[in-house]
Amino acid sequence: MTSRPEATDNTPLPQSIALRSAENDLQMLRGRLRTVAEFIHDPAIDFAARHALAQRLGLPVPTPAPATRQTKEATL
Repeated sequence: MTSRPEATDNTPLPQSIALRSAENDLQMLRGRLRTVAEFIHDPAIDFAARHALAQRLGLPVPTPAPATRQTKEATL
């Protein structure tokens, strides 16, 4: 029976190194996309700026926050 040294060797294959690098890059990009999405949907930030950014990046645009209604108690 012949032994396969590449099967017992613990050094990573070039393909696995490239795959790990691609997975790391993808994880970083997903984190950035999450940060941008949180910014776009943050009502504390100017709506026009968030809307323009979403359009520019091809992401779903935010919905405007409904105007708050004042009640009689709040105005007294």
